[in-house]
Amino acid sequence: MYERDSPTLYPDAEMLLMIKTTETSCVGVSVYPNEEARNLAESRTSGELKHLVKENFRLSGDMVVKHVFSNK
Repeated sequence: MYERDSPTLYPDAEMLLMIKTTETSCVGVSVYPNEEARNLAESRTSGELKHLVKENFRLSGDMVVKHVFSNK
C-alpha cells in the first residue's frame, strides 16, 4: 500500500523512504519542505492511517546530504 499510495497521500513530501526491518515492521522517513506540509501529513498519519502506525515520532532539522540513485 505505501509504495503505491504514498505519492498521492503525501504529495508535498520531498522524500519518502520506507525500510523493512522485519516481516511485520518497518521504519519510515519523510522529508517535507516546511512545517505546514509536515502538519498536513501528520494529520493523515494520526487520523485515517492510524491503524497502520504503532509508534510515531518526529525530528526536525536541516537535510545536509541527499543522494538519490536511480536503478540503471
